[in-house]
Amino acid sequence: MTPHTTLRQPVRTLAARSRLSYPSSRARVVPPCRQASLTPALPPAFEAFCALHRVRYLDYARVHLPDDEAHSFVRGVLGELAVRWPYVVSQPNPSARAWTLLSARIRARRPLPAPLDTCPASQYDALVLHCLLEYSSTAAAETMGVEPSKIRYLVCSASPASRRAARLLRPDPPSGPVAGCRA
Repeated sequence: MTPHTTLRQPVRTLAARSRLSYPSSRARVVPPCRQASLTPALPPAFEAFCALHRVRYLDYARVHLPDDEAHSFVRGVLGELAVRWPYVVSQPNPSARAWTLLSARIRARRPLPAPLDTCPASQYDALVLHCLLEYSSTAAAETMGVEPSKIRYLVCSASPASRRAARLLRPDPPSGPVAGCRA
């Protein structure tokens, strides 16, 4: 046996094995290519943020806009937040940053009624969330990204006329007065 024949044997055996385990090139079945999704994947933290805040944002928008406009408005604001998400989440309080964007855009679209137009923005928002939508001070605080004590302070420090006007922002005010919102 020469060294040349020793080297040929394993090569021929390898070729014979490959013919046995793989069909010929004409019979080869090529798996279909998977197309990449063109839908951008959102960060899980953003999806969780939307799940937590979307309904409350929509409730607030419905106070100011017709239902179909409110839906598209909230979608637009959440879309803007998605684009800015790395910046928003790098802030000390992402909920407060997002709420500021939403409430400022609402106020830019619709002027406030006379007794409420002199309220600071945060007081107006607290009145709408707590007195009109009947959110607890804790739920309103989570929505706005502030402490519950701040909501209680903003509501209690509002004038009776402002609290009354906040409850009348929509045609169907709550059936009874809410604790802490009596005029």
